[in-house]
Amino acid sequence: MCCAIAVDVKLLVMVLISHLISAGLAKTVAAQKARNSNRWLLAGLLFGPLGLIAAVGLPDRHQIVYLRYLAEHQGYQPRRACGGAQGSTGE
Repeated sequence: MCCAIAVDVKLLVMVLISHLISAGLAKTVAAQKARNSNRWLLAGLLFGPLGLIAAVGLPDRHQIVYLRYLAEHQGYQPRRACGGAQGSTGE
């Protein structure tokens, strides 16, 4: 009986440590990708390694902005403005 409780406590400590490590790494990855790092810290705490995997899969905002800048610099014109209604002139 005593050994079963000790194993459960060890398992709980291991899970807690893995969630803390995953939370810290998810926060770091999210900050490097210009995302809200506090939300990803919470995701890492709640979901552990799954939160870290989700943070790693995020697209990088810096790269998105840079690629858009390059495309516009080369003459790319979007068909319509982001979020705007198609065909509205604003007059």
